[in-house]
Amino acid sequence: MTLLYLLCAAARLFEKATAQEALEDSCCGGSKMKMHTPLYSNWTFPAPASQKSASAALSFFAAGALIFAASPAVAALSSGWTGCRSQDADARIAGCTEVIDHIAKESRHNKFTAYLNRATAYEAKGDFERAIADYSQALEVDPKSAPAYGGRGGAYHHKGELDRALADYDQAIKLDSGYGAAYLSRALIWRAKGDADKALADFNQATKYHSRDATALLHRGAFFEAKGDFDRAIADFSEAIKRDPKSAQAYHDRGLAYHRKGEIDAAVADYDQAIKLDPKFAAAYLSRATASRAKKELERAKADYEAAIGLKPDLEAAKKGLEETQKLLAKRAAAPTAQ
Repeated sequence: MTLLYLLCAAARLFEKATAQEALEDSCCGGSKMKMHTPLYSNWTFPAPASQKSASAALSFFAAGALIFAASPAVAALSSGWTGCRSQDADARIAGCTEVIDHIAKESRHNKFTAYLNRATAYEAKGDFERAIADYSQALEVDPKSAPAYGGRGGAYHHKGELDRALADYDQAIKLDSGYGAAYLSRALIWRAKGDADKALADFNQATKYHSRDATALLHRGAFFEAKGDFDRAIADFSEAIKRDPKSAQAYHDRGLAYHRKGEIDAAVADYDQAIKLDPKFAAAYLSRATASRAKKELERAKADYEAAIGLKPDLEAAKKGLEETQKLLAKRAAAPTAQ
């Protein structure tokens, strides 16, 4: 079985509708390769709930980056297509724009790919209006593309247009009932709207369809933690750690759940591991400082507050904690004199 055959089969599974004519005409069994596969690896969705913010960007792989690499013996890529398939956003915009400027000569699949790849590049750069325009163009070429609806929903989500994002996520899921990224993003919207039941239902679907990925578990764990269901939160964070043992975020979030449950030593152990994995994780220093204060280990708390501020000077919670800890230390130092 040749590499070309495997790539063709992967592309057919990934985007059946738009790839069909190109695959049949020029890929599997043909003499030329003219199909270019959409680049999905740079899609952005709202931030994990475990980061307590839905406004930051989350790089999320919807189905893996299937970058179709044509064999030199089969076909040479134009300079436009070379750029349009680049991981660099600026190069991708320039390359896809070159292709789009001569879009009439391209196959239906390649038209879809050029608009979608440029959309992901615009979204990666925070140019959500242009991203939405290109996702919409891609949908005109293929109205049954779940990835295009999901991508446009993500761009609307970033803009704060939650109802439009919700509509696109609904359509993406309607077209692909196993689209984990769309379930996850839709869950964040339901949570923002205060619909806990719908949020949990979508978090559950997201964890189901991302069985090898920790991201959905981090979201659902944070959801349980916010509800005060610490045991279920800890279970999700623990499973996330099994899936990604090097995730500082997972250790930190489990530490927060232990902390709120009152298991301070377990929390500190997780904060220690989070910092070991990511020595520049300011929030982990802040959380460990808070735990140290609870244990009346003020010198350690002071050191961690200072470390957090050193990493993130605008971290107001750390500044306030350091000030309060310094007062407690001064009071402790003065106590023997007062006796």
